Amino acid sequence: MCQSYKMHCECGKNSADIFFGRNILTEKSLSKLYCPECSQGIDKNAENRVWDNGWVLELDMEEVRLHAPTMEISPDSITAEWVFDNGFATWAGITPDDVETRNRERSELIKLAKTDMAAYLEVMKRWGKDRERRFQEQGWRKAR
Repeated sequence: MCQSYKMHCECGKNSADIFFGRNILTEKSLSKLYCPECSQGIDKNAENRVWDNGWVLELDMEEVRLHAPTMEISPDSITAEWVFDNGFATWAGITPDDVETRNRERSELIKLAKTDMAAYLEVMKRWGKDRERRFQEQGWRKAR
């Protein structure tokens, strides 16, 4: 089973759930997390950072490169964006807070299942499609 890890941003106001696909990387591969508030002014061209709607996940590339053979890539070819986009260290969900947001939204919808199952199923379908469309419109990397 793959693991996830809650990480707080540099300003301490926000956090993200980070997912480690295939259990290759761990929290040792993470350096810093910046939310849209604390990412202002940091270097946008740093090769160890992945940008996603103002959020920035900074990786320890030395640690990541140690695992390159297991990820079936050359250590020289590996980038932070490749690691993120291939699910080795990425958001647990579409956005940094998707786990919490999704659970909160879903708990409201589940109440309907107790009274009207047909309406609940219809609302769940619409909710899923609306979420996907919203994430695409907002430009999240994993919704592209």
